[in-house]
Amino acid sequence: MLLNFTFAAFLSVSAAAAPAGPPAAAPVPVYSQSVRADTVLLAALQPSATPLPSLPASTPAKLGVFASVAISAARLPAAGKWQAARQTDYSQLFGANCAQSGLAGCDSRFATKIRGMVDQVAGLSDREMLDRVNRTVNGAMTYKSDAAVWGVGDYWATPAEMARKGAGDCEDFAIAKYWALRSLGVPDEKLQLVLLQDTRRQLFHAVLIAHTGSGAYVLDNVSNRLEADTAYAQYQPIMSFTGERSYIHGFAGNSRAVADMPKDLSAVAPGMGL
Repeated sequence: MLLNFTFAAFLSVSAAAAPAGPPAAAPVPVYSQSVRADTVLLAALQPSATPLPSLPASTPAKLGVFASVAISAARLPAAGKWQAARQTDYSQLFGANCAQSGLAGCDSRFATKIRGMVDQVAGLSDREMLDRVNRTVNGAMTYKSDAAVWGVGDYWATPAEMARKGAGDCEDFAIAKYWALRSLGVPDEKLQLVLLQDTRRQLFHAVLIAHTGSGAYVLDNVSNRLEADTAYAQYQPIMSFTGERSYIHGFAGNSRAVADMPKDLSAVAPGMGL
């Protein structure tokens, strides 16, 4: 089966706009290609050693969420921001030894509310655990745009910064859920941050996907209701990140979704209009 990518993405990131941490990404070639699906290699996921729900996976995670196909890609515009959000272990912010970790924000409402969830998830099923994490983080801070909180159009906050501000936008909620699940022992490889187009609200959006043995579940700040990715026809993924790897998303055949994809991936700013 051929996957037809009819959109072109010229990727360029200004060094001045790059976050602290990994260096700014260099421009990469235009994407306009046909790729065979059987060339996409997805790494098998390792089970967690934690006694908490471990999201066991008997098969590799299907990273082509929302009916897309994920193709490994280097130097995506948001990759540096994602890696900066991962370079410090913020799982300790939600652990019992937070005060000894040296992390700021241990006594914040944000951190204590999420930390209080840990004792509640023992013995729960994977889906129940994910539902609890989604609801808890959604209630731990207020949604505000990056412009309102930071005075810029797109800023990916760390959990310590979220604790200080008590507010964030969609990618901040997704990052907080990532670290909350990491604090519960969920492996890095089973968590996927996805930047997408919400075709109903006509804006860019970010969600966290948790891959389980029964499917991929969407942890979304828009709703406390946990659903599988197949329930979101209005979500068109653009790029995603799992651990240190980056992916660009396409669609099989001559899908209208392909024609609607943004031409400039550096312009994809979660929480802002298309």
